[in-house]
Amino acid sequence: MKPSVSVVILTKNPGKQFEEILSAVERQSYSGPVETVVVDSGSTDGTLSRAEAHGCAIYTINPEDFHHSKTRNFGAENASGDILVYLTHDATPKTEDWLENLVNPIISDQAGVVYGRQVAYPDAKPMNEFFYSHFYPDQRNTLTADDTTDTRQFFLDNVYVSDVSAAIDRDIWEQYRFQEAINMSEDKDFALRVLDGDVNIVYEPEAVVYHSHDYDLRENLQRRFEDGRAYATIAADGEDNFVSNGVQYVINEMKYLVKNGYIHWLPYAVLYDFTHFFGFQCGKLLGQFENLER
Repeated sequence: MKPSVSVVILTKNPGKQFEEILSAVERQSYSGPVETVVVDSGSTDGTLSRAEAHGCAIYTINPEDFHHSKTRNFGAENASGDILVYLTHDATPKTEDWLENLVNPIISDQAGVVYGRQVAYPDAKPMNEFFYSHFYPDQRNTLTADDTTDTRQFFLDNVYVSDVSAAIDRDIWEQYRFQEAINMSEDKDFALRVLDGDVNIVYEPEAVVYHSHDYDLRENLQRRFEDGRAYATIAADGEDNFVSNGVQYVINEMKYLVKNGYIHWLPYAVLYDFTHFFGFQCGKLLGQFENLER
């Protein structure tokens, strides 16, 4: 029999889309035992009744107690699977072999942790289409301890290290757990520590989920501020190539928009990218200041 799998989903008001996500999980072709564990932090939109109707194991916490690392650890502690699969409440498995493809590198002893590919929802903005096509390639990749010598470059080059869709061998999680001093980019911190322990990580592009955010400019600024702050804390060593990488990213994005007939999106894309850059830089500066204060 194949190893048992626990799909752990943290929820707060995911909306009607959550019904589609749970149905997509139920349709998976994986032949081993699968449970779905929902950890909810105050939903008022029918999420709990949907989870109950789909036979999920449900745990609730107070909204103020939600924490990206602590709550993921809590979900794992209440899951029974040999393999822990994290799926966010706004990510929908694209195919019925998503779970099979995600956990296979662990079953075959190729890796202790696996991250899947994310593609933008069909109705996403063109900038999101490009973002996911740029940072979530269709080529498989294996990360090893050699990739951690420059933590800043690791952080910037491996955006696909994301627990939006991820599988972790339970023994690996028990050894490393999510670091509860970290409440943003906990996935990057976890991956760096796992790799330092000589555990391989696989990026598996055949395990695909739909996932994208329709952030407005204010939300984009705020989210990238938190990303920059986490970057300063987690990625303390190496060369900081955010500016040069960012310039090349914008050039490639402009080419993508023109090539695909999205010329009318160019002004908004420039403004959107500016809020991304400005928010990240401000968050990074605050994070560096907070590091000096410690």
